[in-house]
Amino acid sequence: MTDSTTGRSPRSPEGAGAAHRRPTGHDVAELAGVSQSTVSLVFSGKTAGRVSAEVEERVRHAATRLGYRPHASASTLRAGRARTVGLLVPDVTNPFIGHVLRGAQRAGRADGVTVALIEPGPERTWQLTAMEALNAAAIDGMMLFGIEPPASTAPGPTVLIEAVADGFTSALLDVRQGTAAAVGHLLELGHRRIAHLGTDLPPTTFKARASRWRRELDRAGVGAAESPEVLAGFSLQAARGAAHQILSMTPRPTALFCDDDLLAAGALMAAHDLRIAVPGDLSIMGFAGTLLSEAATPQLSTVVAPAEELGAVALQTLLQALDGQAATPRPLPMTLVPRASTAPPHRPSDQ
Repeated sequence: MTDSTTGRSPRSPEGAGAAHRRPTGHDVAELAGVSQSTVSLVFSGKTAGRVSAEVEERVRHAATRLGYRPHASASTLRAGRARTVGLLVPDVTNPFIGHVLRGAQRAGRADGVTVALIEPGPERTWQLTAMEALNAAAIDGMMLFGIEPPASTAPGPTVLIEAVADGFTSALLDVRQGTAAAVGHLLELGHRRIAHLGTDLPPTTFKARASRWRRELDRAGVGAAESPEVLAGFSLQAARGAAHQILSMTPRPTALFCDDDLLAAGALMAAHDLRIAVPGDLSIMGFAGTLLSEAATPQLSTVVAPAEELGAVALQTLLQALDGQAATPRPLPMTLVPRASTAPPHRPSDQ
């Protein structure tokens, strides 16, 4: 067999040392009996009308035998696209993030795109450093979840997840609809003293939950004195401490609306500490519908977010932006799931 462009016959790469180093495009060319430019054409996807199917198959077979992989940056320069995007998050231990990542990865595989998960942490300096590093690397774009974009210098193609900022496209849950469903559930049960256990994180999604909680209570004629609000850090222990503060108030709220299932689980811990029965003396409402809501005792009432779909929408929106297409995806609806942590107020005087 010969390469139609060079007349070479396939042979093994020269030198005993070839097996002890990373194989190169030259090694593949030697083994397949083709020119190195032919190898480059094959791995840049530019074989149409230039390299026969038989030669392309031979090159790929040789690459497989050698364990050859084209250099990522070189492939990017030739093809114009790295086929890799980054998902930046402040905390990979958040169970919701895993489902968002899975949805983005599944959508990416359908288009040959790899999603890289990066955790720069909660510190703003490291977040900005990570974004600058990714902009300089062979990466096509970014998805930011729980991380604000830089205000001064805009990064490359970027989609915000559960956040809104001028000049950026966002993939969003309909948290206002979800909050209305959660608070409406507590109101329908007969609760009027409904406190809010929120979080002090900056993303706009949490501000939207707080404003809709207050709006729903105002519509029901429930005043601010009957519905206190306490903000906590995004952790079980921080939520536990904040819930202690709420549950020590007089009169004590009969229900808690929590910004996340994680915060609701912390509130459950506080109720246990104070020997307050849930849901007999206190109803607790979570948010997001993570596995934590099902693992808690009692199981948490919550509003379930389509996390995997959110990740898929974010990835698809980013790919549309890379292709020069404008996209404004519609917020994804959430679903109320009442469980054992909510019930009518125990005593008529608590209504």
